[in-house]
Amino acid sequence: MTADSTPGADGAWQSTRAKRLCYRGPRLVTGADLVRIARTLALEPWHFTQTAPAAANDPTGVVLDNARRRVNVRIANAAHGCVFHVLTLEGTGRCGLGELAPVSCRMYPAVPGEGARDTEGARADDAGDGDRDDDGPGTVGRPLDATGLARAERGWAADRDHWFETVRRWNALAKDPEDPPGIEDFQRYLLEAHAARELGAPWPEEVVV
Repeated sequence: MTADSTPGADGAWQSTRAKRLCYRGPRLVTGADLVRIARTLALEPWHFTQTAPAAANDPTGVVLDNARRRVNVRIANAAHGCVFHVLTLEGTGRCGLGELAPVSCRMYPAVPGEGARDTEGARADDAGDGDRDDDGPGTVGRPLDATGLARAERGWAADRDHWFETVRRWNALAKDPEDPPGIEDFQRYLLEAHAARELGAPWPEEVVV
């Protein structure tokens, strides 16, 4: 546990986010989120993720076992919620990832892809103070202002589209091999695909050796 020293409204916002999001675990996580966390913590993504059954039409459903199973890859949950959720000495919750947190978590209470409206239906641009100019999609312990929220929404949408394409390409590759690849193989492919994206290089399977 850690001491809870976040003052005022920002502390209240963090506690509310913990109750409504962290205790259940993040769901709108993209491959870019997983890669960023893995690189910064020097951990392979399978050390902090878990799988859950995916619907047949889910664009993030990863094919395994010769297409007999489809699963989502998520940040793992523990008894206290997200494995990165930290309980303070006062019993409130905080995100242990800070600015490494998934973009969708940093956007709280806005829900990515839902017209920049928050979980209670209020306007998301009322969630923060409007005179702050964030350099990134989120600031540790503080809600985003309208500018930061719009930037985060654009970044999340681009990451989501790349995540969908990564899964689609993997599923095409993984359907019929004699030795069916596992979830760790998919996550290795994810790391390679994200590196290729950053370099402007072809997808891993398009590289001619």
